[in-house]
Amino acid sequence: MNMQRERQRRGLVILASILCLFLLTACNKELPALSSKFDPVKVEEKAKSVIALVNDRDGQTMREMGTEEIKQSLTDEAMKPVYDALQKAGAFKEIKDIQLAGNTDSSGQEYAVFVAKAVYEKKSFIVTITFTPDMKLSGLFFK
Repeated sequence: MNMQRERQRRGLVILASILCLFLLTACNKELPALSSKFDPVKVEEKAKSVIALVNDRDGQTMREMGTEEIKQSLTDEAMKPVYDALQKAGAFKEIKDIQLAGNTDSSGQEYAVFVAKAVYEKKSFIVTITFTPDMKLSGLFFK
């Protein structure tokens, strides 16, 4: 029971961090630097592959590349609103305005944060994706 609370707390911290970074990005303020534990090229490549998986509606592969929290929470049912929005947005065109940042939660766990605009035929989304130092998917947010 205590482990479950810790996972929920960590999930909330990650979500709050993502939202804070999103707000900072929206205000064009400088983002926290990416930790030296992360290779910026690998973070960008992996994040682009996650966006491709979302576009392909491949939830199973996303779960396999994720943390335990992601494996439990990133269900096909949880992704349905995103998939529905993407269907209405039309064909995928490009990823642009890429920004990389770092974040550390209250337990000292560091994360890489990828924020970009995913452009589709009829709509664009701000995508925020986070990774642990071992490049496990730890957060995914389409706005």
